[in-house]
Amino acid sequence: MEVTRASRVALMVIMLASLPWTSGCVGLLSTMRWLGGGNPMPAEYSDLKGKRVAVVCVSEDSSYGTGSESLLLAREVSTILKKSVKDIDLVRADEIADWIDREGWDEIDYREIGRGVKAERVVGVGLAGFSIREGASLYKGRADINVSVYDMEDGGHEVFRKSVPEFSFPATGPYPVGDLSEVQFRRAFLKTLAQHVARHFYAYDPVEDFSRDTAFIRP
Repeated sequence: MEVTRASRVALMVIMLASLPWTSGCVGLLSTMRWLGGGNPMPAEYSDLKGKRVAVVCVSEDSSYGTGSESLLLAREVSTILKKSVKDIDLVRADEIADWIDREGWDEIDYREIGRGVKAERVVGVGLAGFSIREGASLYKGRADINVSVYDMEDGGHEVFRKSVPEFSFPATGPYPVGDLSEVQFRRAFLKTLAQHVARHFYAYDPVEDFSRDTAFIRP
């Protein structure tokens, strides 16, 4: 009998709930990999392969549409896509920034940018509610994300949309401020956020979801 994606995930949750945490990380990860069956989660949208793609992130918290977090997020997403999507041709971030500066826009239109930089696809990322603090002594990353893809070969038609409300990091709870600097935590959160956005466009190992809390937090 074939084990579906949904049944594997459900079985994984049940097994994780019943595992003794004293058994150690090695046994836990081995169990998760066994449950995953070596089958990656498929891309939700796979038509970025071989395309000229512009990644544009817009922060709703900035009056001019872009802010430091959105620029860094766009760069991180581009870096992941370059490694993970075959034959993708990414429009350089400075080319996108130059076009926006030249046009002097105070509102970002993904389609107009796509036409301006001659992209075949535009990955638009809307970022809102970005924060990294929970009180004075704890870090907790939070953001609302909207991801869209526009097919510029088809008149800018929106061909993919995904909303990720209230994305949080770490998912298990706040992180003590004394353990690392604000710059380090911000970088860790943005890298995790970028991975979550980018994986809509390539197959990935679902086990990665269970290790995301600690994967990027390093002194």
